[in-house]
Amino acid sequence: MAIKGKTYTKTSWAFQERPVASAKLNLWDDRIEAAFETLLHVLSLAWGGGDGVLRGATPDDLAVQATDPPTLAVRVAPGWAFISHTPFRLASPVTTPVIIPPQQHARIDLVQACLSTWDVSVKTGSEAVAPTPPSPDADAIPLAHLYLRPGMNTIQQEDDNTNGYIIDARTFL
Repeated sequence: MAIKGKTYTKTSWAFQERPVASAKLNLWDDRIEAAFETLLHVLSLAWGGGDGVLRGATPDDLAVQATDPPTLAVRVAPGWAFISHTPFRLASPVTTPVIIPPQQHARIDLVQACLSTWDVSVKTGSEAVAPTPPSPDADAIPLAHLYLRPGMNTIQQEDDNTNGYIIDARTFL
């Protein structure tokens, strides 16, 4: 739990300048961690047991949207999801950094929610005549694919045959 989520963090204490693991000082520590992991697993199973976005938890539920006015960045709405049987929450909207357009061929980038950083990131794909999206990182779920064209000026919500556009890739629980 201390590595993946924010639910429970183990403590460690220093004793005469030598670190002592909290498990030696507090025998309940590992049991508390196991209880939280079990609780999170049961909550995950209550929503189907997989990874995905909780539909209806918030308006737009981690939807990736074009900025207003359209730019070379996208906005991700707040929402809840389960990633690796662990609840994930994006509390406020996030705007990605500016995305660099491809040079010669089209490219598909992936917008993903990452449990390890509790944030949203954009994973860059490879330019190709027939591009394919990259797969999500470990402990991450896909939110959208961004179809990017050489020479584009903005990322649009829908395809206008000139600029980049957003393809929803969310899986709902």
